[in-house]
Amino acid sequence: MDIDLTDFSAAQEQALFDLLILAMYADGHLTTFEDEQLQKLLAAMGHTEEVDRHREFDAAVTRMRPSIQSIHQAKSQALLLAETFTQRSQQKQVFAAIEQLMTSDHHVSSWENTLLMELRMKFRL
Repeated sequence: MDIDLTDFSAAQEQALFDLLILAMYADGHLTTFEDEQLQKLLAAMGHTEEVDRHREFDAAVTRMRPSIQSIHQAKSQALLLAETFTQRSQQKQVFAAIEQLMTSDHHVSSWENTLLMELRMKFRL
């Protein structure tokens, strides 16, 4: 996943990572590829030490855990986080990253499909 974080604020980087965590847990099927991609993104965000990446990853999982209890909660949280991205280029990159992560296992669950459709409409893509 190649994302140019140049125009992202710290809050937007956190919102992006939270959205990706939400996307990863949406189908309940976690893959090594998903984890590797998120670790690379954390490194690109400046968390070069493994301990820092683990801390940030765990913090995001803790923030997103309540939202994966139901599709309604997941959708509401995803749309709330999506509001953080105001530039068209950011919206396109965020959606592409989420889509890539969700489709990486070659299976898109109904939860994943719902989240993708909601984000597509939110970003008007």
